Formats: sequence, structure tokens, C-alpha cells
Amino acid sequence: MSPALLLLAAAAFAGPKAPATRAAAPVAVEKSIVRLSNTAQRADWRVPWNPGRTSSGTGSGFVIEGGRIVTNAHVVSDSRNLVIHLHGDANPHPARIVALGHDCDLAIVEPVEPGLLDGLTPLRIGDMPAMGDEVTTLGYPAGGRWLSSTRGVVSRIDVIASVHSPGSNHLAIQTDAAINPGNSGGPVMGGGAVVGVAFQGIGSLENVGYFIPPPVIRHFLEDVADGNGYQGFPKLDVNLANMDAPAARRRAGLQDGETGVRVDFVHPGSPAAAVLQAGDILMRLDGEVLANDGTFAWGEQRLQLPAIIDRFQVGQSAEALVLRGGQRVSVRVPLGRSVYPDRPYETLPRYYVYGGLVFVPLDRETVAAVGGNDPAILYEYLYRQLEEPGAVRAGRVLLLRRLDHAVNAALPTSGGAIVDRVNGQPITSLESLIAAFESHTGKHQVIEFAHLEDVAVLDRAAAAAANAAILKEYAVPVDRRL
Repeated sequence: MSPALLLLAAAAFAGPKAPATRAAAPVAVEKSIVRLSNTAQRADWRVPWNPGRTSSGTGSGFVIEGGRIVTNAHVVSDSRNLVIHLHGDANPHPARIVALGHDCDLAIVEPVEPGLLDGLTPLRIGDMPAMGDEVTTLGYPAGGRWLSSTRGVVSRIDVIASVHSPGSNHLAIQTDAAINPGNSGGPVMGGGAVVGVAFQGIGSLENVGYFIPPPVIRHFLEDVADGNGYQGFPKLDVNLANMDAPAARRRAGLQDGETGVRVDFVHPGSPAAAVLQAGDILMRLDGEVLANDGTFAWGEQRLQLPAIIDRFQVGQSAEALVLRGGQRVSVRVPLGRSVYPDRPYETLPRYYVYGGLVFVPLDRETVAAVGGNDPAILYEYLYRQLEEPGAVRAGRVLLLRRLDHAVNAALPTSGGAIVDRVNGQPITSLESLIAAFESHTGKHQVIEFAHLEDVAVLDRAAAAAANAAILKEYAVPVDRRL
């Protein structure tokens, strides 16, 4: 795994509760902790027909009920070959993936060989540890073949972003117990039970690592156990603004002693859009009083609002109190999957090549690969829907690059432009772009871009005739992957 990823389950889930102080007491669980070796292949979004290079990495995992193993999603992502190494066993054993939760960086795998884990003690998921509790991290760091054990204490409990899935923010626990590459997926023990799964660290800091706490682990395991496939953690999909300024609170109609955060924007298409409105003051959520900075009381400390959302499964709803037009209104806010997908794994990029022009959907991975320094692409992907929510089409398409050929040499752009229309037809998806090209019978194919005054014009017959030769010249196996 990458050095940046020190990358690094079950009773009814009710969300994080105020922690109770208790002593940690690690137990001998060595045989129930395994080493995982994964050969992964991640596609290249800059050259979408390229299957990508293979890489190898190791991580850790632990046995749970049902003869399965919990680990991190980033340990087994994009897998082409996955094997398990048992404690004290020199032989590798083939494994398969049962479930992947990229948003919470958790996964379940199982051995291909029936009964391989028989006789091993399933580790129990314990309670949420408290600040200052002693914990023990177990795993196989740095690709080592022998189990490693390090001790530390819980030094922070917070909501943080995942390196593996940057759009996801979940409850996590910081510890000074050493967490290094290879520890990922291994158990963090306290009080004779698993109190976390090691998953990432901060490369610039010493003795700072993070583990996934019991509420998040249980949420993942319950989601997988319902038999409907992994749905993931819900998102509220609203933009919130704090109400720290007294004048802002008075203007909104909050009385002395009342607190809340303002809903600035509700993302179109999100489940919450049916209930919440821009300008609402969100005062309570699932019984928790929201402070003017969006946090809520949790024991003697405070946590951010996403920790409340994480109490729910996709499809459930949360009771909320909002201040709207001077009235305090109780509403049930439906919670669903985000309208903005996170990083794709276990998938290949979609693309279409016409006349040497390579078109792709404008998605997170494309932006990360090619648009990070392009203000027009960043604006179109991140901000335009906030300024012009009614004008933004759901499936924007990007001219990724141009495979140079005489038929396209005089075009006004070589790539990095958002396609607005083709032959006068608004482009709402890669499929609509293909239809606009392939159904057209005129002499020219006319492409209009969102941020360019010039249009691209291709001779239809010449482009169609040259396409096969262009694909062969640039070693593109097929003209599309949808």
C-alpha cells in the first residue's frame, strides 16, 4: 500500500454513545489475525482504454463470525489475486472478496478453501473506547511475516476524511500506537475485544495513526448482513453555514439560547431535497441539539454532524427540527446515497472515440486525473451546480484528449473542454453524445463547448473513414467502453 495510507463488527447499531472509562486488557488473539497479499490493477483514467499497471501490497485482517475476515477496502481494492497467510502457516491460501465498503474503508473476505478458518476464534466487536484508554494494535506492518503488537492510548475522537475515499467523513479514533503500512485492516484491541480497525495515518507526523471505531464497523456489517448488497453510508447532501454571528441568529429568528446552522444549498436530486429548503435553520437532528458551528454534544466533547448521519442506513430517515419562515417545524429527513459518487474502484473508465476525439464522463476520477489544475473543469464539476442548479446537466461530458490525425488537426482545442452540444443537441450523457454523432446525416459534425466561443467542426464522412486507422495507430482496442 502507498506510504500515505498507513491504510490501515455485531450488535444493533445505534450510533456513537457517550464513552465510559474502562481499562484495556489485550488478549491472546494471534491465530485469529491474518496477513493479506493483494495484486491489484487500477485503470488509467488519463488513457481510459489502458487497463493500468499491476501492483502488489500487503495488509492485515481478523476473523469474525461466519468464517470470514474483516480488513480494509483499500487493502483488497481492484484485486486481481488475493491470498491469505494464516498465523504460523507458510502456505498462501486463495481468497475472495465478499463485500466492499469503499466509503468507510472496510471489506469482508473469505478463503476459497472450505473450513480453512475452522477452529480459529472469531474476534468480538467491543464498545467505543474512551479518551485515554489503552489500546493495542495488531497486524503485519511493513510486509513482515510475523505478527507485530504496539501499545498506545486513545488521543482523539473526531470525524475525519478517508484517504481511500476522500468524499467520505466518518467517526475515527486517533492513537499514538504505531500504525504503519501493512497494519491496515488489523484489529485494535481494548478490554479483550476489537475496538477498531487500523486504517490510515499521517505521514508527516510521528506516532499518529487512526482506526475505525465500533459504530462504523457495526454499520458496515449490518448493511452487508441484510442480504441486499452493500448500500453504503447515507449523506445529507446539503451545504451548511454556521450561525456564530449574533446578528445572523437574530435575523434568522433564533431566540436567546437557541442554536442551529443554516441550510445554504440543497443538492438537486438528493433525498433531503424533498424536505429541506435553502434558508432553513437546522436546530436538531435525531434528538441532538446542533450548536451554531454544526457540532453536537457527545459526552464531554463535541462531534460534527456527519456522526449523526452515520447512525442511519440508506433509506432510513431522521427526525429534524427546523426554523423556517419564523416557524419551528418538525420534519423527517430521508437519507440516501450521495448524488455525487466517490472514487470508483473495481471498474474501468467509460469512454468513446470519434474521429480521434476521446470523450469521457466528467466524474470525480477524471477530474482527479486531468482536471485538477484546470479552473474551467473544476468550476464545472464543483461549483457551477451551486450557482446555476437549474442549468447544470446531470451527465456532463469532457473532451479528454485528441489523438492527432489530419481529420482533426484544425480543431480549436486538443482536450480538456466540456461538451455542451453536438449538432445542436444538448449533451446530457456519454450515450447522448454517441447518439448525436451516430444519428447525424449531415455533411459536418459540429461540437460546441461550454467555455469556448469557437466550435469544432469535423467532416462526417472523413471522420468516419479515418476512425479505424486512428484506433489502430494509437493502439486503442475498441472505440468505446460504456
